[in-house]
Amino acid sequence: MKKLLLTASLLMLATQASAWVSKGFVPAKVDIFTVDIDDQANDGCWTNIGEVKRYAEDKLELAGFKVSREKFEGYEDKQHFLFGIAVIANRINEKCYGNIKLEIVKGIYDNKIAGMFVTGEAGANFTGYKNANRYTLELVGDFIKEVEDPQW
Repeated sequence: MKKLLLTASLLMLATQASAWVSKGFVPAKVDIFTVDIDDQANDGCWTNIGEVKRYAEDKLELAGFKVSREKFEGYEDKQHFLFGIAVIANRINEKCYGNIKLEIVKGIYDNKIAGMFVTGEAGANFTGYKNANRYTLELVGDFIKEVEDPQW
C-alpha cells in the first residue's frame, strides 16, 4: 500500500500543469504575434526547440492570429503580443527534471513606466523524463486550445 501511495504521489508531481487566458483575448484584438524561445535546459533535456516553435506558430495561425516568423526585435505596434516558451531543465541520473512556462505578454509603456502585461500563461513541472520534448509540444497544444476558447 505504501508503494502504491508513493508511486501515485510521484506521478502527480511528474505532470503538474495549469493554464489560463483572459476571456477577452481574441484574434481581432491582436495585430501580430511573435513566438519567442527561452532555452535554459541542459544536457539534452530539450532538443526539439525548432519543432516546438514552428508548432506554436502554426497553431496560432490556425486559430486566426497573424504570426511573425522573424526574430523578435521589439514590439512593432500597440497590439503586438509575444508568445513565450521557456524550458528550464537539468539532468540528474539520466532523467530530466524541470519546468515549462508558456505566456502571452505585451510590453507596455505609459507615463514613463515600462512593464509587461500578461494576458495568459501556462506552466508545468516535470520529473524523471528522458527529455521535455513531447511534454512541451503537448503543453503548447493544450494552451493554444485555451487561447482559442478563453475561460477567464
